This record gives sequence, structure tokens and C-alpha cells, in this order.
Amino acid sequence: MTSATMNNPNRPDIFIVGTMKGGTTILHEFLGHHPEIHPGRDKEIHYFSLYEAKGLAWYHQQFEGLPPNQHYMDASPTYFDMAAAPTIPSKIDAYNPQARIVMLARHPIDRALSHFNHVKKVNKAPGVTEMTADEFFSRPIEHAISGTSAADIYHFQTLEFSCYYRKAIHYKRIFGDRFMVVDNANLSAEPQETMNRIFRHVQVDPITSDAFGQRKYSHMKKDSAVLSPKTRERLSEMFKPNYRAFCNVVGLEFKW
Repeated sequence: MTSATMNNPNRPDIFIVGTMKGGTTILHEFLGHHPEIHPGRDKEIHYFSLYEAKGLAWYHQQFEGLPPNQHYMDASPTYFDMAAAPTIPSKIDAYNPQARIVMLARHPIDRALSHFNHVKKVNKAPGVTEMTADEFFSRPIEHAISGTSAADIYHFQTLEFSCYYRKAIHYKRIFGDRFMVVDNANLSAEPQETMNRIFRHVQVDPITSDAFGQRKYSHMKKDSAVLSPKTRERLSEMFKPNYRAFCNVVGLEFKW
């Protein structure tokens, strides 16, 4: 690293903060089509949530060699999913007071189901791989809270990551209008219009791209598990009040 790079690093000013299984991968790709926006070496860096001990020099290395004086993007879902306290948003704001934040909100039940599929098929979590979605989401909530087994821990995490309200409060309080929430369904149904709003939010001129209408990632195809009406109703009772409050705080249309 040269001394000039150390003194004037490319500092991220666009943060896609989550949520896991909410569509951050496709938004990261779409934003990366803009000639003035540059992603880091890895899509998910997780510096402010998991790797702060590595230091800022390590973080800035993720953005070395990119054109200077433009916009740099960090897309790390843990920045929202781990924001039960205001610590992470406060750190991001202190790091860059001009930072613009984008969060993709997905219907909580759909997000939780996608999370379960990830835990089962990708993580291959002990005690979960042989479960159906109904079995997993019918586990006693008190067991999830106690966290005495791997399945309990994953169950709690899957539920917690679909509860957006408290985390959004922290981001809204710290960033105000610099915090933007986008409905995942709108990005899917109206990609160009939605991207225009996001581009304006991160302070670049909107561009058009055929890529915005060609989604490479389909949650419906990947999330093969299904829920019985009984399990879906149980999750609805759990998530619906939280999601309604979340939508009210961030100005999102409540659709259930």
C-alpha cells in the first residue's frame, strides 16, 4: 500500500445493510452497473459487524485500485441483522457522516423460509437437515430463546432476522433521510423505477440497463420448502405486528 493510498483511501459511502435473504445480492449487482459506483473486492465485507479488529487499513484494502473520487459500496447484511443495539449504525455514521444507507425489506415469512432453506441446504446445520419447514418453525419458542442446541440457535436467528422494527429504529434515528428502505417486491416488479429512486438516494444520476429486468436470482426457485397454513398462521401472528410497526417507521406501504 502506498503512502498516498494510506492517506487518501477510497472510503465507502454507500452501504447496503441487509437483510439476509432479502435480495442484497441482486441490488449489489444492479448498483455496480453504475459507472460511478464501485464495489469492494468481496460483496460482503462485514467490517463493522465481524471484522473491525482487522483495522481500517484492512478495510480500505478492499477498495484499493478503484478509480478515485467516486462512490464505493459495502454490502453486508450483518450490518442490519446484528443491529439490535445502535452500535453498528453509529460506527458507520462515525466512519463516514455522508454515508447513504439502503436496506431491502422482504416479507418476514418469506425471508424466514428462505433463511431456513439456507441453514438446511448450505449450512447443513446439525439437527436441521432432516427437518421439514413445518417441523422447524413449530419448535417451541422457549427452546429457541434458551439456545441449548444448534437447531435452537438457528431457529432463534431465523426468527430474529425477520423482526425488523427495533433495528430500523436505530438506523432511522442515526441516519434520518440518509436511511432508505426498499421493498424487495418493488425491486422485482418495477426494477428500473425502483433503481432510479435508489440511484437518486445515493446521489448519482440514474442510469438505465436491461440487466435490471433480468433477475438472475429467483427466491421462488431456490426456496423449495413450503409451509402449511397452520405454520404460516403461527408465523403471521409472530411477525405481523412487528412488520406493521417497521413499515410505519420507515414509510413503507404495509402489505401482508
